[in-house]
Amino acid sequence: MTERDGITLEGKSSQHTLSNTGPRRFLVIEQDRGDIDEQSAILIRLAEKAPLALVVHSGGKSLHGWFHCEGVSEEITKPFMDYAVSLGADPATWTRLQFIRMPDGLRNNGKRQAVYFFNPNVIT
Repeated sequence: MTERDGITLEGKSSQHTLSNTGPRRFLVIEQDRGDIDEQSAILIRLAEKAPLALVVHSGGKSLHGWFHCEGVSEEITKPFMDYAVSLGADPATWTRLQFIRMPDGLRNNGKRQAVYFFNPNVIT
């Protein structure tokens, strides 16, 4: 986030707007289909095409892969996202203001969003 508040498309002040969202640093790929092994296999496949920095378990049923893309144009990241969606990813995370699970965060039900994988070497 670049500011605490921004202006919605309707002209209202909000903490959840595109106007207060900065450039994308990570493209988060979320999946709700398949078991953890199947979701892991998809993230491994995607990691052949882009640098996978982090995998977070949602505390529910899904894995969220954080792919480092700072400074990479949408001409590159959008086809990658489209490919991920073709493999079962949720297209909602393409929107920069979409809420996502945070590493080591807590869900409302108290379940931890555990980090399953971290590769700091891909973050520049």
